[in-house]
Amino acid sequence: MSINILRKSGMLAGLLVASMLMVLVVACGGDDAETSSSSSSSAAPAAPAAPKAPAAPQAAAKPEAPKAAAPAAKAESKATKAASASKSSTSAPSGPSGKLIRAHHEVNPVFGTPWSGPYKWSAADLIGIGEHLFYFDKGNAMTPQMAKSWTIDPAGTKVTIELNAGMKWQSPKGSEDIDFGFVTAEDRVRWFNTVNGTVNPDSSYPDSGDVGAIFTKASVVDDLTFEVGLVSPVFFCLPLSEFGCLGAAPVQGAVHHVDMMGADWASKNAVMTGPYAHGECTAGDRCSVFAVEDHWRATPNVAEIEVIQVPESQTQVAMLKSGEVDMAVVDYKLLADVVSGSDDLRFLETMPGGYVGQSIIFPGNLWEETHARTGEALNPWDSPAYDKDVAWIGDPWQEDSYHEGGTDSSVVRYTDTDNPAGMTDMEQARLVRLALSTALDRNGINDSLLNGIGTPIYSEYMGPEYPGWDPKRDTGVWDAAGTKTSATGGVIYELPDGDIEAAGALLDQAGYPADADGNRAIDGLVLQAYAAEAGPVGLEVADTVMSDWARLGIEISGLVEDYG
Repeated sequence: MSINILRKSGMLAGLLVASMLMVLVVACGGDDAETSSSSSSSAAPAAPAAPKAPAAPQAAAKPEAPKAAAPAAKAESKATKAASASKSSTSAPSGPSGKLIRAHHEVNPVFGTPWSGPYKWSAADLIGIGEHLFYFDKGNAMTPQMAKSWTIDPAGTKVTIELNAGMKWQSPKGSEDIDFGFVTAEDRVRWFNTVNGTVNPDSSYPDSGDVGAIFTKASVVDDLTFEVGLVSPVFFCLPLSEFGCLGAAPVQGAVHHVDMMGADWASKNAVMTGPYAHGECTAGDRCSVFAVEDHWRATPNVAEIEVIQVPESQTQVAMLKSGEVDMAVVDYKLLADVVSGSDDLRFLETMPGGYVGQSIIFPGNLWEETHARTGEALNPWDSPAYDKDVAWIGDPWQEDSYHEGGTDSSVVRYTDTDNPAGMTDMEQARLVRLALSTALDRNGINDSLLNGIGTPIYSEYMGPEYPGWDPKRDTGVWDAAGTKTSATGGVIYELPDGDIEAAGALLDQAGYPADADGNRAIDGLVLQAYAAEAGPVGLEVADTVMSDWARLGIEISGLVEDYG
């Protein structure tokens, strides 16, 4: 992911960053002021492994690069003036004061009804507007924030969540006269049942699938308590946390503002509970947030934060150094030079642990014949993924012994002719995927693109920085009942890193030897990349991955798309 850099100021310590997936570096001024905010503890940022890579997507036009916003109009002086003013006084300011300006690579619209909007970051996600039911603190991803407590019944069939009292729904700037009330169990139940893609098939909420994979329908217990059914027993944590538990959850928002204000107004205005409320937000330009009064949990020191769109990291750094902005997002590789080259900049970590990763995903490996919950026939062989033999997609129905129930060889869509003797198509595809993984120089990516502060991982959402990680855990093969059947066939956790020779040997074994020119008969591989949580550096990682795979003799092309 990217790194935030800030200009040091006595009021910067009051910036609430518990919900920000980023790392801050602040520029110097006075001593850091104390704040009454309770944000997440600090730790090092995460290490990407590789960007997500759906197989052979349709060609698409490269998105138009976002334009930079004009420099924000500075206040009477820089943000540091507030710190200087406060130091000249014998008493601390009685409330939030001053303004900070932050450069960000893209400013999206506000999506006030994310269950009906696009799969994109909302301007409401940028700074301090929303809160989570839980957040990550001191290694615990389930530290209560909006929630007061949570329990799971012994059978693992439901979770019961009690909310804190007195959490006010904050009115956006310009709508302060509208009272949206306080958070209740009833509105959280409505939120759960609206965003859950299983309960509400029309939901386009970014995490609707994740929510639906864990939770069933929610129901009210009392004014501040509700319960949500669990698809299967999950006891250690839930995907409702700011960070570190089955992925990061978006902030909680209102649903009843649709009833009060109408769908059009609600779609453009986020009503949330954070210590800031958003003002005017213009996509592709800028968005401002303002400190609220009498927040239930925290009192921010900064009165206003304005985010402006500046796509290029080098431009952001230049604006930071010139004083045009107080915060800037830069790539990892720029961090050392930017911070060491100026006494006015300070690195401030705000994201705990190494949880934001980049992964390569090979879609099309569709093997489940029946829906796990309903028993409905899925007929995965009807997918276009099985129109022809694809090197990295395994077709289990090439084997008669695999078929379930009445399924037979009539579901086979093509004749498989390139498997080595005695090797199934499933094993061939596994070896290809393993070879592509072995070819990746994760440590090289970490050193050259991430300034050495990442951690190589070999499986999505699992690695040394994740909860429950045990490097001594056994390696082997287990059957569906959990019985270890063999020590052969298992893959050790840490693969040979960037080993082109070992990767080539795996492809040879899979039946894809290199010809006299070093080329292999694997085609149609398209690396589809986008800048998501990892930021723009993810696109550079994608270029490195493509280079590594090309060295194997594989023809590969790239496709850059917008996130979502």
